[in-house]
Amino acid sequence: MRLLLIRHARAAASHHLPDAERPLTDEGRSEFHRVAQNIVGNGATPGFIFHSPARRTTETASILAAAGGLPAHALDIAPWLALGSGCQNVLPMLAQLTAEVTAIVGHEPIMSSLTALLMGSGRVSFSPGTSACLEFDRTIEVGQGRLLWMLEPR
Repeated sequence: MRLLLIRHARAAASHHLPDAERPLTDEGRSEFHRVAQNIVGNGATPGFIFHSPARRTTETASILAAAGGLPAHALDIAPWLALGSGCQNVLPMLAQLTAEVTAIVGHEPIMSSLTALLMGSGRVSFSPGTSACLEFDRTIEVGQGRLLWMLEPR
């Protein structure tokens, strides 16, 4: 079982928009399109993609879905990945996943702290558009993830 942890791609500044409505920039779309192609090329096309309700995560998830040729029903808004969520909100949901490969698209600092927690050690940092692939033997459990790879957009 593999879990893709993805921080949304580069988003526009929040000059006049509420934070949750910030779209991706053209540069962010372009950068993440390359990351998504690498994810699919590495054989990690997810069966499902869960994403925060924020616009920038929805757009990032849609780019990955398009790269993997996924149908619309493979994308799901996950309130448990919303801005400000903590590991305590996300871990119970991850324990229920059964797909061979699942992706979650969220925000910092949760993506970094969740990745480190699932690996059981280390410190990682997710810049916009970064993705990591963790592998688990049976179920997703704290300390049981093995980092297979990490991709940054630049």
